[in-house]
Amino acid sequence: MDPLAALGPYFAVEREVVGEGWLALDGLRDDVLAERVAHARDALAERARADVEDRVAASIMSLGLFARAVSPVLGSLALGEMPPRIDLFSTHWRPVDSGPWPIAVQPGQPRTLDEVITGVIGPLAERIGADFSVSRTILDGNAASAVFGAVTMLRRAGADREGRALAAALNLLGRGPLRGTGAVDGVFTRTSCCLYYRLPGGGYCGDCVLAAR
Repeated sequence: MDPLAALGPYFAVEREVVGEGWLALDGLRDDVLAERVAHARDALAERARADVEDRVAASIMSLGLFARAVSPVLGSLALGEMPPRIDLFSTHWRPVDSGPWPIAVQPGQPRTLDEVITGVIGPLAERIGADFSVSRTILDGNAASAVFGAVTMLRRAGADREGRALAAALNLLGRGPLRGTGAVDGVFTRTSCCLYYRLPGGGYCGDCVLAAR
């Protein structure tokens, strides 16, 4: 088993497996992006037994997407391995009905966590925000939540070098697009909300600023 896959499904990557049904991350735009948001909206609506706003579905969908982008890099740090190349053009995904999206990576220059945040999540956040009226504050907060969620999963998985992933995550809060998105006082608390509370019966996520009040 790939060492990343042993950490959990959000860390797993397929190696050079790109064929029918796979799309580059850069293909998440226009109708393809709209379909993914509609899929998330319908799944959430079925669970909540109520209508769900497109912007809420888009925000929640982005959390899972961002987690898939950052988790393999953080997992590699925790394992002391070279991280996979995660970028918009050579990294591919394929749609599934539920659970983490499968992603496939290609050989090439590894991408650091900073590069994934700015080169992958940044452009995707711009598209999601523009198409579904989700503020960049929320989307940057979702990225930070994805990063620290991955660190939490690494801790639970018993990764030997989880501290290296935590150090990289903490570094992001001091600069760049994730500056000011949250703080760590024992646990991570974000300064924005992913809008999950707007689902009937949704409540608050564990790192939500509203839950901390």
